[in-house]
Amino acid sequence: MNAKNPVAEYPFTQAELWQRCLDVQPSLDRDAAVLAGRGVTAARINKLKADTAEFGEMEPDTVLVQEGAAVTEEKDEVAEALQTSMQQVISIIGLKDEPRTARYKRFGVSDVMNLPEAKLHLAATMLVKQGRKYLEEYQAEGLTAAMLDTVEKNNAAFVEGLTERKEAENTRSGATRARVLFGNGLYRQLVQLCAAGSSYWKLTDATKAREYVVDASVAEPTEARPN
Repeated sequence: MNAKNPVAEYPFTQAELWQRCLDVQPSLDRDAAVLAGRGVTAARINKLKADTAEFGEMEPDTVLVQEGAAVTEEKDEVAEALQTSMQQVISIIGLKDEPRTARYKRFGVSDVMNLPEAKLHLAATMLVKQGRKYLEEYQAEGLTAAMLDTVEKNNAAFVEGLTERKEAENTRSGATRARVLFGNGLYRQLVQLCAAGSSYWKLTDATKAREYVVDASVAEPTEARPN
């Protein structure tokens, strides 16, 4: 049973999460001494920095989508080449036999353009097998062993393309899942550290307290009480 896709806990984009973690680091460095008494150790600050850097190195979906699109585009080109080479053989068979005859149907395919991917592969395999078996009968119409070799070669490339596309899909799915899980962990660190910083400054320095708002885009003004 497949694990459910993780849900992002952070209330903004991954890019905004990464940027917010970068933005808060100077404040943590400045306040390291005073926050140490609230459990904010140097090790915790360094972990946030290291995890933020690692998060920034993870490839975003935009990159993975384009890589997947490139694989799909290549696969489509290979599929078109396979269909074209198959049609060439089928058209030669049609010169001798009517499509409704058993002799024509023994090659197993007539309309290659509308076949699903799995059936296209099987149809090409059958066409090559039957084409070689009855090659001599259609040589006068122009069928050659080279044509059948081309179909076989294109079919192998087509299958390889299907595999590469599936691998690309799996890679993107796995990377997306890993990035969300990592982001959740990073967000929890951000929340905890910001809570410590905000609680320390909220009664004495509104400006510094605002530096520790988790989501700076929805930060509300904080009024400091007089000392």
